[in-house]
Formats: sequence, structure tokens, C-alpha cells
Amino acid sequence: MRPSDTQQHLTGGHTAQALNTDGFVQIDGPFQTSDAAFDAASALVEECRLERGLPAMSIVGDFVIPPVEGAASRDFQTLHFDFGLPVDPKVPQDVARYTALYVPTDIADVQAATRLVPLIALLGQRSWPQPAELVDRLISYGRTHGAWHDDRGYTEGSLARIIEAAAAPASPIIPSVKVEPGFLCGLEFDSLSAELTFFSRYGLRPHDAEIEIPLQPGELLIFDNLAVAHGRRGTRQPGELRQRVFGHHLQPAAQSELRDSVLTAFYAAQPDNAV
Repeated sequence: MRPSDTQQHLTGGHTAQALNTDGFVQIDGPFQTSDAAFDAASALVEECRLERGLPAMSIVGDFVIPPVEGAASRDFQTLHFDFGLPVDPKVPQDVARYTALYVPTDIADVQAATRLVPLIALLGQRSWPQPAELVDRLISYGRTHGAWHDDRGYTEGSLARIIEAAAAPASPIIPSVKVEPGFLCGLEFDSLSAELTFFSRYGLRPHDAEIEIPLQPGELLIFDNLAVAHGRRGTRQPGELRQRVFGHHLQPAAQSELRDSVLTAFYAAQPDNAV
């Protein structure tokens, strides 16, 4: 699926409205430098924050992807949330709210595309447990399969793990971080087809909800990190992408409130979701 005409080439307040409504905006620019691109992103994010009455935000992450001195990326990145969703928070921590991606103008032959999957569109494809049960399932999964820390609680960045926890299968198929402590998050699947097969196991069709954006040099993409999961199809060469993450430093109680607001996506598309 490609962005509709109303989701592209937007400027000013209409862009902020689209970001809050659709969960992402693509701005062609071209922006000649990453500073110019991220200045525009910062202004847009602040406008969105004021419209939604969100607490103050700051830059919580700034990355070059893949690192210039590293190797090219593999040809696939699984769907995830930057910094993760705080499922059972115990300590104050940064939570990512908006992510901005920019491809420098001197990059040639961009082949990768960013995959965006709006949660409401995906999760509305099937039914789910009631809210209290959903949270219990997520926390229980974290204790056995997620990156659970007794002193820090549980934050989950993998959309697939959140889905597996919510579906509560008798035998989870994603490797347990507890049993395999050397397992690296983000490597749950080795190919796009394997990820799609996993989601189909739980009655979900990401392709029906996915928006694919082949960001080109000089262009800027901004998305709501907690309204859409994101990943990649294709390989990025070293230094191809600049990423800036805007978010909040939140106390545990505020993180739990945010978690509950994000989990409403499990119910937004359906009048009756009891299973």
C-alpha cells in the first residue's frame, strides 16, 4: 500500500493534523542537511504535542543507520517500536513518542523502504481479551519470554512478541530471552516471509494494513512511534539513514498510563472484543 495523496506533500498545520490523525507524514523537501530536516521535524512534533496536550518532549535518541564504519544492514527489519512499550515499568525512563527519518542528499542508489503498520488497522483484524486480561498476559509473557528485569520491569519493543503475548498461545514460538540470554532483540525472524507467516498464525495480515515508504535522498519521514509499528524491506548501505527520536522521560505511573492508552488500539476498531 502507498500513502494516499492527502498523506503526502503536506505543509504547515495540515501536516501536524495528518501526523496526529494518520500516524505519519512524508515531506519531500528536499532538505539539504540533516540539521534542516530535523529542525522541521522538531517544529512539527512540537505542534503535534501542543495539539494533543502531551508533556514536554526532548531528543531521546540520535542515530546513523547503519553506522558508517559498519557493514550494510541485512535485507529485512522486523516490525518494532523504538525504545519499546513500557509494559510493567519500575523505574523512570525515556519513552519514544515520535521518530524522524532522513536520507542525506549525497546518498545514492537507495533500495530500502520503511514499512509502517498502523496498530488500529492491524489489530482490528481479530478479537482480543478485555483490557485487564490483556495487561496480565503481557506481563506474564515478559516474565517468561521477554527482557524482564526484576529491578527495571518489562519494556517490549517487538510487535510480534506483543501479539504473541496478547494471543497467549500454549507454546510460544518466538525464542525466550530468558532461556537464551544471548538472543538479540530484533532478530526474531530472518526474513519478511517468516514474519508474515508468524502473524498469519494469529489471524493477522500485516500486508492489508502496511504502508511502504521508499524514502529518497533529501526526504523526511516522521511517524508516531506508539501508533504505528515500523520495520524495513531491503538493505541499507552504511550511513544511509539519519534517525532522531523525540520522547518523554516518564515516571513509572505515567508510563503505565501511556501503556494503557496505546493498548486501546486493540479495541478501537471493534465494538466487542471479548474472547
